[in-house]
Amino acid sequence: MLIEIEKKGQTHSFEAAPEEKLLFAGLRAGISLPYECSTGTCGSCRARLKEGDLDFGWPDAPGHKNLKAEKNEFLMCQATAKTACKLGVPSKIEPFRTDDLIPLHHQATTSNLSMLSSDILRFEVKLDTPISFHAGQFFVLKAPGINGYRAYSMVNYEASTNTLEFIIKQKQYGSFTDWIFSSDRVNNDIEIFGPLGKATFHPDENHDLVMIAGGSGIAGLMSILEHGCKVNYFDSHKASLYFGIRTWDDMIFVERLNSMVKRFPINLSVQMVASQESSDSRPPESIGKLSHGYGWVHEAALNSMTLGQENTMAYIAGPQPLVDATIRPLITEIQLASGMIRYDSFS
Repeated sequence: MLIEIEKKGQTHSFEAAPEEKLLFAGLRAGISLPYECSTGTCGSCRARLKEGDLDFGWPDAPGHKNLKAEKNEFLMCQATAKTACKLGVPSKIEPFRTDDLIPLHHQATTSNLSMLSSDILRFEVKLDTPISFHAGQFFVLKAPGINGYRAYSMVNYEASTNTLEFIIKQKQYGSFTDWIFSSDRVNNDIEIFGPLGKATFHPDENHDLVMIAGGSGIAGLMSILEHGCKVNYFDSHKASLYFGIRTWDDMIFVERLNSMVKRFPINLSVQMVASQESSDSRPPESIGKLSHGYGWVHEAALNSMTLGQENTMAYIAGPQPLVDATIRPLITEIQLASGMIRYDSFS
């Protein structure tokens, strides 16, 4: 189906395959349509139907709360075309970076599943051919028999790889979560689309890094750290990771993080911040070279930062309340420019 988007006197056009989400079709065609979660949660990919017929998809998508029915608004990440359509997009269509990677559909297979903690599962996705992504990006995954896609950040980083590493936290009422935790899912076929996301790391930008993660949000920041280690970025740039957990039993990736800190002891630091441990409790010896703290992870990070911290890029990853609680004080108290804060909202 031919899809046309009119924007400030320009027309962007692309073909959408049958039952293909319009957002994915546009991105696949190299049009940088607005989005954040790409799974119906945030509402950033809203558009207006001017001509044509659509299947609007998931009727209970949380992002619908931000739509204006009187303007025929809908979510591009949920809608599929029944006919050729003309759309309007209220948000600005930004150009891709020159080194951006065009997201595509892929068939993949699950493998190497293992529990990292009582409620966090690690798994890999294998592809037939190698792909590339930027550290900090995510893919959306769709399991057979499950409606819609779910977004997960990669833990690993390689310039080109046919293996993507993910973690997933077990939650109530999550259909993909129920699917992958319900039985041994080794060698199950799934659909994936990506890479997606703008909370990316680029060594040529030459920033120091402050990274704030909550729970399974650590995934994308592990990818950034891995990329930084591969190119010896922390020989000349400072980086601090603040990893929020509930209790010491929730610590994951401790061995990997210790290895990184030992390799770059001067410029790289990692602090585990436990929100449900009392201040007289001590973490297990396995914490090694990592430091520890108590309370809310964003407060620990903010308390360590200085006013107008120069040339520092902040990355935030985790539950939406953590992201919301961190952005404002980074701007108002630390006085970081908004362009120096990167996050993707897909909770």
